[in-house]
Amino acid sequence: MRFLVTGGGGFIGSHLVDRIIAEGHDVVVLDNFASGKKSNLEAAAATGHMRLVEGSILDTDDLNDAMGGVDVVLHLAVECVRKSIGDPVGNHHINATGTLMTLEAARRHKVSRFIYCSSSEVYGNSSTGALSEDETVCQPTTVYGASKLVGELYTQAYLRTYGMETAVVRPFNAFGPREHDQGVLAEVIPRFVIKVLNGQAPIVFGDGSQGRDFTYVTDTADGLWRAAVSDKIVGQTVNLGWGRLVTVRQVGEEILRQCGRNDISLEHVAERPGDIHSLIARVEKADALLGFKPKVDFATGVHNYVEWFKKRYANPATLLEADHRNWTMPA
Repeated sequence: MRFLVTGGGGFIGSHLVDRIIAEGHDVVVLDNFASGKKSNLEAAAATGHMRLVEGSILDTDDLNDAMGGVDVVLHLAVECVRKSIGDPVGNHHINATGTLMTLEAARRHKVSRFIYCSSSEVYGNSSTGALSEDETVCQPTTVYGASKLVGELYTQAYLRTYGMETAVVRPFNAFGPREHDQGVLAEVIPRFVIKVLNGQAPIVFGDGSQGRDFTYVTDTADGLWRAAVSDKIVGQTVNLGWGRLVTVRQVGEEILRQCGRNDISLEHVAERPGDIHSLIARVEKADALLGFKPKVDFATGVHNYVEWFKKRYANPATLLEADHRNWTMPA
Protein backbone atom coordinates (compact mmCIF):
# COMPACT_ATOMS: atom_id res chain seq x y z
CA MET A 1 0.00 0.00 0.00
CA ARG A 2 1.01 3.60 -0.54
CA PHE A 3 0.25 6.25 2.06
CA LEU A 4 0.22 10.04 1.86
CA VAL A 5 1.02 12.02 5.01
CA THR A 6 0.31 15.72 4.70
CA GLY A 7 2.47 17.65 7.16
CA GLY A 8 4.78 14.62 7.22
CA GLY A 9 7.82 16.76 7.97
CA GLY A 10 6.33 17.88 11.27
CA PHE A 11 6.67 16.53 14.79
CA ILE A 12 3.95 13.86 14.80
CA GLY A 13 3.95 13.49 11.03
CA SER A 14 7.59 12.47 10.77
CA HIS A 15 7.16 9.79 13.44
CA LEU A 16 4.13 8.50 11.54
CA VAL A 17 6.20 8.38 8.33
CA ASP A 18 8.82 6.31 10.17
CA ARG A 19 6.13 3.93 11.40
CA ILE A 20 4.58 3.45 7.94
CA ILE A 21 7.97 2.58 6.44
CA ALA A 22 8.74 0.24 9.35
CA GLU A 23 5.49 -1.58 8.52
CA GLY A 24 6.83 -2.22 5.00
CA HIS A 25 4.96 0.40 2.98
CA ASP A 26 5.81 3.34 0.74
CA VAL A 27 4.87 6.86 1.80
CA VAL A 28 4.51 10.22 0.11
CA VAL A 29 5.03 13.35 2.21
CA LEU A 30 3.40 16.66 1.27
CA ASP A 31 4.82 19.51 3.31
CA ASN A 32 5.76 23.15 2.72
CA PHE A 33 7.97 23.12 5.84
CA ALA A 34 6.37 26.22 7.30
CA SER A 35 6.73 24.47 10.65
CA GLY A 36 8.16 21.04 9.84
CA LYS A 37 11.82 20.26 9.21
CA LYS A 38 13.49 18.33 6.42
CA SER A 39 15.91 16.96 9.01
CA ASN A 40 12.96 15.10 10.58
CA LEU A 41 12.74 13.02 7.40
CA GLU A 42 16.41 12.13 6.89
CA ALA A 43 16.08 8.57 8.17
CA ALA A 44 12.90 7.98 6.16
CA ALA A 45 14.42 9.37 2.97
CA ALA A 46 17.46 7.12 3.37
CA THR A 47 15.26 4.01 3.15
CA GLY A 48 14.22 4.76 -0.42
CA HIS A 49 10.56 4.26 0.54
CA MET A 50 9.62 7.93 0.89
CA ARG A 51 8.83 10.47 -1.81
CA LEU A 52 8.76 14.16 -0.85
CA VAL A 53 6.46 16.67 -2.51
CA GLU A 54 7.47 20.08 -1.21
CA GLY A 55 4.29 22.05 -1.54
CA SER A 56 1.02 23.22 -0.02
CA ILE A 57 -2.37 21.67 0.66
CA LEU A 58 -3.79 24.94 -0.69
CA ASP A 59 -2.24 24.27 -4.12
CA THR A 60 -4.23 21.94 -6.38
CA ASP A 61 -1.19 21.01 -8.47
CA ASP A 62 0.77 20.01 -5.37
CA LEU A 63 -2.14 17.93 -4.11
CA ASN A 64 -2.51 16.18 -7.47
CA ASP A 65 1.21 15.44 -7.55
CA ALA A 66 1.11 13.94 -4.06
CA MET A 67 -2.09 11.90 -4.52
CA GLY A 68 -1.01 9.81 -7.50
CA GLY A 69 -1.23 6.10 -6.70
CA VAL A 70 -2.06 6.71 -3.03
CA ASP A 71 -4.34 4.28 -1.17
CA VAL A 72 -4.67 6.04 2.22
CA VAL A 73 -4.34 9.73 3.17
CA LEU A 74 -3.39 10.75 6.71
CA HIS A 75 -4.03 14.48 6.90
CA LEU A 76 -1.81 16.13 9.53
CA ALA A 77 -0.94 19.44 7.84
CA VAL A 78 -1.99 22.26 10.15
CA GLU A 79 -1.48 25.84 11.29
CA CYS A 80 -0.71 25.79 15.01
CA VAL A 81 -2.82 27.25 17.80
CA ARG A 82 -0.48 30.13 18.70
CA LYS A 83 -0.14 31.34 15.11
CA SER A 84 -3.90 31.24 14.81
CA ILE A 85 -4.29 33.91 17.49
CA GLY A 86 -2.48 36.49 15.38
CA ASP A 87 -3.87 35.34 12.02
CA PRO A 88 -7.30 33.75 12.41
CA VAL A 89 -8.18 34.09 8.72
CA GLY A 90 -4.94 32.44 7.61
CA ASN A 91 -5.58 29.74 10.19
CA HIS A 92 -8.98 29.06 8.65
CA HIS A 93 -7.54 28.86 5.14
CA ILE A 94 -5.04 26.18 6.14
CA ASN A 95 -6.99 24.15 8.70
CA ALA A 96 -10.49 24.32 7.21
CA THR A 97 -10.17 25.19 3.51
CA GLY A 98 -6.96 23.17 3.26
CA THR A 99 -8.73 20.13 4.68
CA LEU A 100 -11.59 20.52 2.20
CA MET A 101 -9.14 20.81 -0.71
CA THR A 102 -7.26 17.72 0.47
CA LEU A 103 -10.50 15.75 0.80
CA GLU A 104 -11.58 16.76 -2.68
CA ALA A 105 -8.22 15.81 -4.19
CA ALA A 106 -8.45 12.44 -2.43
CA ARG A 107 -11.94 11.90 -3.81
CA ARG A 108 -10.94 12.75 -7.37
CA HIS A 109 -7.96 10.41 -7.15
CA LYS A 110 -10.23 7.65 -5.76
CA VAL A 111 -8.23 7.26 -2.56
CA SER A 112 -9.59 4.40 -0.47
CA ARG A 113 -9.42 6.00 2.97
CA PHE A 114 -8.93 9.43 4.55
CA ILE A 115 -7.85 9.81 8.19
CA TYR A 116 -8.19 13.32 9.57
CA CYS A 117 -5.88 14.24 12.44
CA SER A 118 -7.89 16.65 14.54
CA SER A 119 -7.03 17.92 18.02
CA SER A 120 -8.17 17.80 21.63
CA GLU A 121 -8.56 21.58 21.26
CA VAL A 122 -11.97 21.00 19.68
CA TYR A 123 -13.34 20.20 23.16
CA GLY A 124 -12.47 23.62 24.60
CA ASN A 125 -13.72 24.13 28.14
CA SER A 126 -16.65 21.80 27.59
CA SER A 127 -15.99 19.52 30.58
CA THR A 128 -13.99 19.22 33.76
CA GLY A 129 -13.81 15.44 33.50
CA ALA A 130 -12.53 12.95 30.94
CA LEU A 131 -13.63 13.90 27.44
CA SER A 132 -15.78 11.48 25.46
CA GLU A 133 -15.86 11.43 21.66
CA ASP A 134 -19.58 10.65 21.62
CA GLU A 135 -20.92 12.31 24.78
CA THR A 136 -18.95 15.53 25.29
CA VAL A 137 -20.23 18.55 23.38
CA CYS A 138 -17.37 20.29 21.57
CA GLN A 139 -17.12 23.98 22.51
CA PRO A 140 -13.76 25.21 21.15
CA THR A 141 -12.44 28.34 22.83
CA THR A 142 -9.80 29.17 20.19
CA VAL A 143 -10.06 29.87 16.47
CA TYR A 144 -7.62 26.98 16.04
CA GLY A 145 -9.99 24.60 17.80
CA ALA A 146 -12.90 25.94 15.77
CA SER A 147 -11.06 25.43 12.49
CA LYS A 148 -10.12 21.87 13.45
CA LEU A 149 -13.76 21.15 14.25
CA VAL A 150 -14.74 22.47 10.81
CA GLY A 151 -12.23 20.02 9.33
CA GLU A 152 -13.91 17.21 11.25
CA LEU A 153 -17.30 18.16 9.84
CA TYR A 154 -15.98 18.22 6.27
CA THR A 155 -14.36 14.82 6.82
CA GLN A 156 -17.62 13.33 8.08
CA ALA A 157 -19.57 14.96 5.24
CA TYR A 158 -17.37 13.28 2.62
CA LEU A 159 -18.32 9.91 4.06
CA ARG A 160 -22.02 10.71 4.02
CA THR A 161 -22.05 12.53 0.66
CA TYR A 162 -19.55 10.59 -1.43
CA GLY A 163 -19.11 7.30 0.42
CA MET A 164 -15.41 7.90 1.01
CA GLU A 165 -14.04 5.90 3.94
CA THR A 166 -13.15 8.61 6.45
CA ALA A 167 -12.44 8.83 10.16
CA VAL A 168 -11.40 11.45 12.70
CA VAL A 169 -8.62 11.03 15.26
CA ARG A 170 -8.14 13.49 18.13
CA PRO A 171 -4.61 13.28 19.61
CA PHE A 172 -4.01 14.65 23.10
CA ASN A 173 -0.74 16.55 23.66
CA ALA A 174 1.95 14.44 22.07
CA PHE A 175 5.50 14.98 23.30
CA GLY A 176 8.94 13.59 22.57
CA PRO A 177 11.86 13.87 20.12
CA ARG A 178 11.45 16.42 17.28
CA GLU A 179 8.89 18.41 19.27
CA HIS A 180 8.98 22.12 18.46
CA ASP A 181 11.45 23.72 20.83
CA GLN A 182 12.00 27.25 19.53
CA GLY A 183 10.03 30.42 18.90
CA VAL A 184 6.28 30.66 18.58
CA LEU A 185 5.88 26.91 18.04
CA ALA A 186 7.77 25.84 21.19
CA GLU A 187 5.82 23.62 23.57
CA VAL A 188 5.92 23.41 27.36
CA ILE A 189 8.17 20.35 27.77
CA PRO A 190 10.96 21.59 25.44
CA ARG A 191 10.76 25.05 26.98
CA PHE A 192 11.13 23.63 30.48
CA VAL A 193 14.05 21.43 29.40
CA ILE A 194 15.86 24.39 27.86
CA LYS A 195 15.46 26.36 31.07
CA VAL A 196 16.62 23.55 33.35
CA LEU A 197 19.63 22.54 31.25
CA ASN A 198 20.71 26.17 31.46
CA GLY A 199 20.30 26.26 35.24
CA GLN A 200 17.15 28.35 35.14
CA ALA A 201 13.75 27.79 36.73
CA PRO A 202 10.87 26.63 34.56
CA ILE A 203 8.13 29.26 34.50
CA VAL A 204 4.69 28.00 35.53
CA PHE A 205 1.58 30.08 34.91
CA GLY A 206 -0.69 30.00 37.97
CA ASP A 207 -0.41 27.30 40.60
CA GLY A 208 0.46 24.56 38.11
CA SER A 209 -2.67 22.52 38.76
CA GLN A 210 -3.74 22.84 35.13
CA GLY A 211 -2.81 19.81 33.08
CA ARG A 212 -2.95 17.77 29.91
CA ASP A 213 -3.12 14.15 28.83
CA PHE A 214 0.51 13.97 27.69
CA THR A 215 1.16 11.06 25.33
CA TYR A 216 4.55 10.00 23.97
CA VAL A 217 4.81 10.68 20.25
CA THR A 218 5.55 7.11 19.15
CA ASP A 219 2.33 6.06 20.88
CA THR A 220 0.44 8.79 19.02
CA ALA A 221 1.96 7.60 15.75
CA ASP A 222 0.95 4.05 16.64
CA GLY A 223 -2.65 5.16 17.08
CA LEU A 224 -2.67 6.94 13.73
CA TRP A 225 -1.18 3.92 12.02
CA ARG A 226 -3.82 1.68 13.54
CA ALA A 227 -6.52 4.08 12.34
CA ALA A 228 -5.14 3.93 8.81
CA VAL A 229 -5.48 0.14 8.58
CA SER A 230 -8.51 -0.63 10.78
CA ASP A 231 -11.91 -1.12 9.16
CA LYS A 232 -13.65 -0.61 12.50
CA ILE A 233 -12.81 3.10 12.61
CA VAL A 234 -14.57 4.13 9.39
CA GLY A 235 -17.13 6.81 10.22
CA GLN A 236 -15.89 7.11 13.79
CA THR A 237 -14.18 9.77 15.91
CA VAL A 238 -11.52 8.48 18.30
CA ASN A 239 -9.38 10.07 21.02
CA LEU A 240 -5.69 9.19 21.18
CA GLY A 241 -4.38 9.71 24.70
CA TRP A 242 -3.16 7.97 27.81
CA GLY A 243 -6.29 8.64 29.81
CA ARG A 244 -4.61 10.32 32.76
CA LEU A 245 -3.87 13.92 33.68
CA VAL A 246 -0.34 15.25 34.20
CA THR A 247 -0.31 18.73 35.74
CA VAL A 248 2.10 21.42 34.64
CA ARG A 249 3.59 21.30 38.12
CA GLN A 250 4.25 17.57 37.70
CA VAL A 251 5.79 18.22 34.28
CA GLY A 252 8.26 20.68 35.79
CA GLU A 253 9.09 18.43 38.71
CA GLU A 254 9.72 15.42 36.45
CA ILE A 255 12.00 17.43 34.17
CA LEU A 256 13.98 18.69 37.17
CA ARG A 257 14.35 15.09 38.34
CA GLN A 258 15.40 13.74 34.96
CA CYS A 259 17.94 16.54 34.56
CA GLY A 260 19.32 15.98 38.07
CA ARG A 261 18.60 19.56 39.17
CA ASN A 262 16.94 19.30 42.59
CA ASP A 263 18.61 22.63 43.40
CA ILE A 264 16.14 24.46 41.13
CA SER A 265 12.54 25.28 42.04
CA LEU A 266 9.63 26.09 39.76
CA GLU A 267 8.91 29.79 39.28
CA HIS A 268 5.22 30.66 39.47
CA VAL A 269 3.80 33.71 37.69
CA ALA A 270 0.29 35.02 37.13
CA GLU A 271 -2.12 32.68 35.38
CA ARG A 272 -2.79 33.50 31.73
CA PRO A 273 -6.40 34.48 31.00
CA GLY A 274 -8.20 32.28 28.48
CA ASP A 275 -6.06 29.17 28.97
CA ILE A 276 -7.95 25.88 28.98
CA HIS A 277 -7.38 24.46 32.45
CA SER A 278 -7.26 20.74 31.81
CA LEU A 279 -7.82 18.19 29.05
CA ILE A 280 -7.97 14.44 29.63
CA ALA A 281 -9.16 11.79 27.20
CA ARG A 282 -11.63 8.96 27.53
CA VAL A 283 -9.71 6.13 25.86
CA GLU A 284 -12.07 3.14 25.89
CA LYS A 285 -13.13 3.69 22.28
CA ALA A 286 -9.57 3.71 20.93
CA ASP A 287 -8.93 0.47 22.77
CA ALA A 288 -12.13 -1.15 21.47
CA LEU A 289 -11.81 -0.06 17.83
CA LEU A 290 -8.03 0.05 17.38
CA GLY A 291 -6.57 -2.03 20.16
CA PHE A 292 -4.70 1.15 21.06
CA LYS A 293 -2.83 1.03 24.35
CA PRO A 294 -0.04 3.57 24.98
CA LYS A 295 3.22 1.91 26.00
CA VAL A 296 5.51 4.75 27.14
CA ASP A 297 4.63 6.20 30.55
CA PHE A 298 5.21 9.88 31.23
CA ALA A 299 8.42 9.55 33.28
CA THR A 300 10.01 7.25 30.70
CA GLY A 301 8.95 9.59 27.92
CA VAL A 302 10.52 12.59 29.63
CA HIS A 303 13.72 10.59 30.23
CA ASN A 304 13.86 9.59 26.55
CA TYR A 305 13.24 13.17 25.44
CA VAL A 306 15.87 14.70 27.75
CA GLU A 307 18.49 12.20 26.55
CA TRP A 308 17.61 12.86 22.92
CA PHE A 309 17.68 16.61 23.52
CA LYS A 310 21.15 16.54 25.11
CA LYS A 311 22.53 14.58 22.15
CA ARG A 312 20.93 16.93 19.63
CA TYR A 313 21.99 20.17 21.33
CA ALA A 314 25.49 20.02 22.75
CA ASN A 315 25.18 23.63 23.92
CA PRO A 316 21.60 24.34 25.09
CA ALA A 317 22.57 27.91 25.96
CA THR A 318 22.22 28.73 22.25
CA LEU A 319 18.49 28.07 22.54
CA LEU A 320 17.77 30.54 25.34
CA GLU A 321 17.40 33.48 22.98
CA ALA A 322 14.79 31.55 21.00
CA ASP A 323 12.93 30.51 24.12
CA HIS A 324 10.16 33.08 23.86
CA ARG A 325 6.60 33.03 22.61
CA ASN A 326 6.87 35.98 20.24
CA TRP A 327 3.18 36.57 19.57
CA THR A 328 0.78 39.06 21.09
CA MET A 329 -2.98 39.25 21.07
CA PRO A 330 -4.17 41.22 18.04
CA ALA A 331 -5.79 44.60 18.62
